[in-house]
Amino acid sequence: MVGNLKETKIIVCDDEKRDREGLVRDIKEIWQDSAVEEARNGEEVLWKLRKDGDYDFVFLDIYMDGMNGIETGRKIRDEFPDIPLVFVSSSREFGPEAFELNAAHYLLKPYKKQLLAEIRDRFSAPDKSEITFYDTGSRQEVTVPCRRIMYIESARNYIYVHLATGVELKVRKSMQEAEEELDGRFLRISRGVIVNMDAVERMNYDSCEIDGMTFMLSRGQRAEYRRKYNDYIFSRYIDIPEGGVKESDDRLWNM
Repeated sequence: MVGNLKETKIIVCDDEKRDREGLVRDIKEIWQDSAVEEARNGEEVLWKLRKDGDYDFVFLDIYMDGMNGIETGRKIRDEFPDIPLVFVSSSREFGPEAFELNAAHYLLKPYKKQLLAEIRDRFSAPDKSEITFYDTGSRQEVTVPCRRIMYIESARNYIYVHLATGVELKVRKSMQEAEEELDGRFLRISRGVIVNMDAVERMNYDSCEIDGMTFMLSRGQRAEYRRKYNDYIFSRYIDIPEGGVKESDDRLWNM
């Protein structure tokens, strides 16, 4: 959706009229090709999406009466998993919940307009990263967008590449070779498993979860893997919490 020549369609949801109109005004100033609609509550956002799901962004204020922004975000994720969500709040309290929902950004009030430009630019560039495997099952080369790779497992002299579509590729390649060919979104968490950090649904103290599967972190490297995952996730947000991300924040590992 984002990156095409058509207008960027955005919904701004906030039950405070002044804040809502202010954000709409700032977005229109930064996104000059945007069509911005307002919503006063979560129910109105869902109504708009169900009527026309072709939106590029939804900005959700967290502190709203009735269904708050996080609750609204969960419902949106259930029905419209690909729409980027930007949470807006005066507090960092709900950062872990935003990560759980794979938010595009956590915008802290008062924000700088430049942050809106950075969000725009980050999502305007399509993810074109690809990797080509020789699938021994079909006996042909298969070019796969990196974002579609959920995780990779090794067995003997082969690796098994698991895609978001449910397809599994069997490739004669070492994990070391695969690791060197993949980009920075991938993390090798054990001798036999590489995960796409964008696909991780839950990072625990000693394991991570992807698509209903649980993968154990190597015992001696758990802290290092959690740190790398944590740094990667926070790097997707422009507002990094003061003091950085602390390993002691248990909420990050038990979301």
